[in-house]
Amino acid sequence: MGLYGMDVESGRRLSEQLGRAGDRLLALSANLTPVIAAAPWNGRDATRFKDDWTGQRQQLVGAGLALKAASSAVQRNVEEQLAASTPGAGGTGAAGGPRGGGSPADESLLDRLAGAVADDAVDLWKQAGRVLGAVDAVAGAFTAAPDTGWNWLQGHAPLPIRNLMDAEANLLDQAGHFGDMGWRWLTAGEPPSLTEIASNQVLLGAGALSLAATVLTGGRYNPRLLDDGRPVAGEPLPVAVGDPAGTDQELRFNTPVPSSISAILQTTNAAYGDEGKPGTPDAAVRITTVHKPGQADAYIVSIPGTTRWYPDGAANPTDLTGNLELAGGNLSTAAGAVRLAMENAGIPPGSPVMLSGHSQGGMIAAALASDGSFTDRFNVTNVVTFGSPVDSAPIPAGIDVLALQHAGDPVPRVDLGDLTVGAGGDVTAGRDNGALVVTMPNPDVPPGVAGIGYHDGGEYVRSTGALEHEGPIADYAQRESTRQFLTTDPGQVSSSVSGISRKQ
Repeated sequence: MGLYGMDVESGRRLSEQLGRAGDRLLALSANLTPVIAAAPWNGRDATRFKDDWTGQRQQLVGAGLALKAASSAVQRNVEEQLAASTPGAGGTGAAGGPRGGGSPADESLLDRLAGAVADDAVDLWKQAGRVLGAVDAVAGAFTAAPDTGWNWLQGHAPLPIRNLMDAEANLLDQAGHFGDMGWRWLTAGEPPSLTEIASNQVLLGAGALSLAATVLTGGRYNPRLLDDGRPVAGEPLPVAVGDPAGTDQELRFNTPVPSSISAILQTTNAAYGDEGKPGTPDAAVRITTVHKPGQADAYIVSIPGTTRWYPDGAANPTDLTGNLELAGGNLSTAAGAVRLAMENAGIPPGSPVMLSGHSQGGMIAAALASDGSFTDRFNVTNVVTFGSPVDSAPIPAGIDVLALQHAGDPVPRVDLGDLTVGAGGDVTAGRDNGALVVTMPNPDVPPGVAGIGYHDGGEYVRSTGALEHEGPIADYAQRESTRQFLTTDPGQVSSSVSGISRKQ
């Protein structure tokens, strides 16, 4: 049965999140003023920047007030929903729907909520854009390589203030994930999965601990527990194409010719070996370009999985923090860095793109393919994952997805099959995308703890190679979308590698 009206508990949570965000912006408008006034910066540029801050502070205040107004609008609609659902007060009680909403003939209170918030939200974005735009303009005038807005202010503040700003911003980001989940539930009608809730709870708890430690040390120490920071990507470096067992002078493995699905997996697996090499000190992605006569160039982006398990927010973004961010339904810094690497490589709009990833790399691929701003920029036609939990990713139906998994590999099941618990306590499970899932027999290797031995990327390459000549993998390779990425001619292929990192 469809829901008419509002889920009042979700509405209350959304109102609280908006109100807290507004309070935070108003507090920042007050706290930043003494930081800017006391900054060790003199001269004409400094005077102009500090004078300009008066107007920028007013815009920040306006953004905070817009959020507070949006919070009030949500709260008013919560109260109206309660009134409409109360027998004897003009409402219909429980007869209108599973949560006691109004009748189908009435205007949905959710629609009224959207209308009430829309104007304030537009004002909010305009105000916030003016604040960051003004700060960016000033920062760009005075620095050779500026960061943006808040990051520029944070980077130029004294160390204790910088640590406090960083810890506060991280905690706000983590709290915002719950606001995002609530908003998706309220607007799309789909509750968050248990994996998303649990992952975001861990991230929020770590953010709170980091802020507490930073405050207790007067800003001298920030542990940055599970702090995902900001994405960084290097310029593309050429990689030889040919025998996958061969290496170049930097001991990087060659990129194999993408003649089959297993060869595409092998390139993703080779990207693991790029870590620690010149130009890719932390982690790396490979981008293979297929140049076929008379066709647009096609690009295969190969994304390796987790290479670090520490929770300290270090420079390598393919770590435990990245896993938790992606499991929580968020775009991780590693995902942002992959996007930057693709932009640095000059992939043109409209050119077909295949995203291939193992383990966390597959989660990154699925998350990017599910992000509207990413697919607006890049023409993602295919996603190939192996050993990755991707059931919860809402990948659009127009993208052809192949999800390979060994029967005993525990990693593809860590999202619990998108297990969710609805407001009424009903437990449901089911994929949020139309991926072609191919479950392959376990390789003949020791299973390890809980079957983790079946997760090895090299074993996936071998299993796929043995099974791709017929059946579902062969059918996927013959799809029109897939064929544009496959060739047996080395002369039609070039490849590069780009370092991806995290900046705090």
